[in-house]
Amino acid sequence: MMDILRQNAQSWGIKIAFGIIIAVFIFAFGAGGFNGNTDPVIAYVNDQPVPTQEFMQVYRETAEALRAQNPTIDSDQLQAPEFKKAVLEQLVSKKLLEAEALKLGLSVSNSELSYGIRQIPAFADQDGKFDMNLYQAFLQSRQMSAATFENDMRNSALIQKLQEYVTLPVKPTEAEARALFDSASEKVQIDYYYVSGADFVKNMKISDKEIEDFYKANPDKFTIPGRAIVKYIAFTPEELSINETVTPEEINAYYAANKESFQQEEQLKARHILIAVDENAAEKDVAAAEKKIKKVLAKAKSGQDFGKLAKKYSEGPSSSKGGELGWFGHGAMVKPFEDAAFALKKGEVSKPVRTRFGWHLIKIDDVREAGQKKLDQVKDEISSMIAQEKAADSITDKLDHAIDLLASGLKLDKVSEEIGVAFKKSEQATVQNLSRAFGMTESAAQTIIALPKGSATEMPVAIDGGYILVEKEEDVPPTLSPLKDQKQDIESFLSQQKAMQLARVKAMAIRAKLADQKTAAKELKSIKKDLKTSEPFGRDGFVPGLGMNPKLAQAAFATKQDQWMSDVFELPGGFIVARVDDRIPPKEEAWETQKEMVMNALFQQRANEVFNAFLAELRSKAQVEYVRKDLLN
Repeated sequence: MMDILRQNAQSWGIKIAFGIIIAVFIFAFGAGGFNGNTDPVIAYVNDQPVPTQEFMQVYRETAEALRAQNPTIDSDQLQAPEFKKAVLEQLVSKKLLEAEALKLGLSVSNSELSYGIRQIPAFADQDGKFDMNLYQAFLQSRQMSAATFENDMRNSALIQKLQEYVTLPVKPTEAEARALFDSASEKVQIDYYYVSGADFVKNMKISDKEIEDFYKANPDKFTIPGRAIVKYIAFTPEELSINETVTPEEINAYYAANKESFQQEEQLKARHILIAVDENAAEKDVAAAEKKIKKVLAKAKSGQDFGKLAKKYSEGPSSSKGGELGWFGHGAMVKPFEDAAFALKKGEVSKPVRTRFGWHLIKIDDVREAGQKKLDQVKDEISSMIAQEKAADSITDKLDHAIDLLASGLKLDKVSEEIGVAFKKSEQATVQNLSRAFGMTESAAQTIIALPKGSATEMPVAIDGGYILVEKEEDVPPTLSPLKDQKQDIESFLSQQKAMQLARVKAMAIRAKLADQKTAAKELKSIKKDLKTSEPFGRDGFVPGLGMNPKLAQAAFATKQDQWMSDVFELPGGFIVARVDDRIPPKEEAWETQKEMVMNALFQQRANEVFNAFLAELRSKAQVEYVRKDLLN
């Protein structure tokens, strides 16, 4: 690397136009992902070997790059044979392209390579200049030699040169770009008449026989899926923390070290008495409610217990609890209530306060000043956090011990006793129930549901925050929900279905009359008052006010202005009959602003098509032998 960088870095360099240089090398990390036989060759490409180790490295790098881009990606997808095969095919293509580039006499000079490396943002200092220390630190962190990295860079730059060479003839004209722009930017707006299915529902009659026939013809719709009752031991910090002891000294030390974490806003603990009255109520009703609340206030001022008064007189949901509202801060209550409450001192009762709910009396039971929470307020929270931190350190040991006990033949309840961690029993659970309740993958939940009765998982199942070991106690087979429980839903569904059919028939009839010159004028007159005009929309299928409807958008752009479209279109709850009201071409200034972008996009599209065709031809002529297909399973 030193020799390369000492050379003239001002040469014309490598044109990195499409950003394809080393997409995944940044994410390289240690070994893993494959076990067993380590045959040195996974495939041959025109007699050139593809080392298994190289494939493994590319697979890991690609998987990690995808994880970095999409942290929620399912690990099962990255382990799937289809994904591994796709990685291998990319590697085969890379070998073919490198060989073809060399065959055509293309090469990457040291100065070009140096320039390319210097342009990588990861190696730039704060001033944007190449920093050799950053470059060397990168290599050391990946345990990669400079020679290996530079060889990867050289090969990628070589393929980039080949792409530029192959796509050199691609030169889209401005006229082609303008046609593409006009097509993509043109908009239409439509006039439409909506026929609602709801207009037919009220007169719909569904017979018992129709309901029964639908029920019998669609048993899958009314089958309650198979379920299971399972026993399980959860190995999470929360579950294991109950066995941990936390001393007062530990709580005090944690509080002292993390005081900044225990800040609070000003809070009140209050009660209220509500005499409900609607915010739009007549003045006499408002006055009557105010008179009533003032009588209650007089009782409170005379020394009667506010909580007992709330239970007797309050019309709010908190009356059964003596009007208790608990602790709240600013922004939790409606503005008039908040203003009155925060103006009171501890023990004070407010004057009547009007909100949109009615008239209130407010009594402040306690006040927490803004600032740091006191130790007494947070000691239980701190104790729980410390216990969970301690428990987290013991998960691995307890889990390993439990797995050994299960392997020795012990049932889960005995394992629970031995390791001192309680086991629990689920309700009747489906795959979806288990997946949601524990945060496990659906495939893991399916494995649990499929366990034979009385057997346990051989390996722990990953869940949110840890693992569980599971033993199936009982199978609950799929059952057909009784017709009586489904009758109302079936009747509603069939009514809606028939109503939509009638709405479509009516819409088609209207459309036919509008298309007939003899009846068009009369029909248009009859629907004109209910005819609506849409906002302009493009070819992407989104019609403002009507939602996503690609079929409607496609038909609109295929229909001449002022013509009724040849079909009716389904919308939620009904159908529309539509005609094109206006076609709106893009403005000339918009083309001038976006011309360069469109030209580049069209070039990129054509270049990709040409290069993909070139690669496909190379693949068709190549001899590719897959030696270790088992590594893809």
